[in-house]
Amino acid sequence: MKSRLLSHLDAAIAAASSPPEADCLRAERAGLLARQGQLTGARSIIAGLQSQYGYNPHPRVNAWISLAEGLTSYFSDLGQTAHDKIKRAHALSAASRDRRLNALAAAWLAHMDYTAYDLDAMGRHVAEALQLADAEHHSARARACLVVALAYHFGGRFDAAQPWYAKSRLHASAEGDETMLSAIMYNMAGLLADQSRHAMMTREQDPAMLRRAELSLQSATNLDALIGIGSLDALVPLHRARVCAMQGQWAEAISLYEAHFSDGLLQGLDRMRASLGADLAWCRLQLGQTEQARKDAVAAQVAVGHDRDADDRAAAHYRLAQVFAQLGQVEVAARHRELASADWQTHEREQAMSIAAIEKAVATLAG
Repeated sequence: MKSRLLSHLDAAIAAASSPPEADCLRAERAGLLARQGQLTGARSIIAGLQSQYGYNPHPRVNAWISLAEGLTSYFSDLGQTAHDKIKRAHALSAASRDRRLNALAAAWLAHMDYTAYDLDAMGRHVAEALQLADAEHHSARARACLVVALAYHFGGRFDAAQPWYAKSRLHASAEGDETMLSAIMYNMAGLLADQSRHAMMTREQDPAMLRRAELSLQSATNLDALIGIGSLDALVPLHRARVCAMQGQWAEAISLYEAHFSDGLLQGLDRMRASLGADLAWCRLQLGQTEQARKDAVAAQVAVGHDRDADDRAAAHYRLAQVFAQLGQVEVAARHRELASADWQTHEREQAMSIAAIEKAVATLAG
């Protein structure tokens, strides 16, 4: 099924009042294709525009090309190149006084700031996006509202996050952006799974929270299949594997890990290598795959220092403590328990910083 937003863009290109206006819309279309996972199509459009405007620059068109390049990079492997390209689009759009693109680029920068834990920059870019975006600028508002929701949710304030998730869904629905609706479900599910993981670590597991994560992931999977979204296609299955492991569905978790682990690392989840590997080791151990579990645990133990996020490191150490305790390596298990506790304290400080940054941004909007 063709997305409503893609149909809208095709109609707008056909009705454009000038060639540069049509080409801005073509670059926007390339960004949407990248978000849907149609990277070959996105790159083809970008290459054509670059050939046309490389020696005859047009400020607005070149700004939109930069955004399309950034989104294509981001939905290939979540890499740093994406941030640099979108930062350029942000600067060029400000210089060319393209308010619409300036708001959208600010919203995407806020999203990338959030994932990089640059929380002060996240707050500034969220406030800028929502101040610049008109009420009907649904793409910028949907992305910026999602960032606010994620910042609250990451900080442990799901109550404060829910209204912002709802606003993001409303804007995405108004524009017919099914890809954005999938992103909302996926991101919310990931954080619900993270919270469930911590509840498991503290023996306060909330089955309802885990069930919400499972349902959100299933909804994202169904919508992706309906629309044909293929971007970062290993991420949802790997989150499902984590949920299956917490539910004691060891065989299903192993199957998902084995099918998608390598692709997930290539698509930007190398920063979670240790937590995913430790989880896989635990699942194998539950099914009696002792030697393979030991190998996976040793590999995760080597990788854990490279897991970027404190909560992922805490989860990796927690699982490794379980694995090595069951393997009879008591001292190793004890050390991982200590490290899990230390990393979780770091994560709690980051949660407080996230709340402070987004509260400051929201207060700026209210003022």
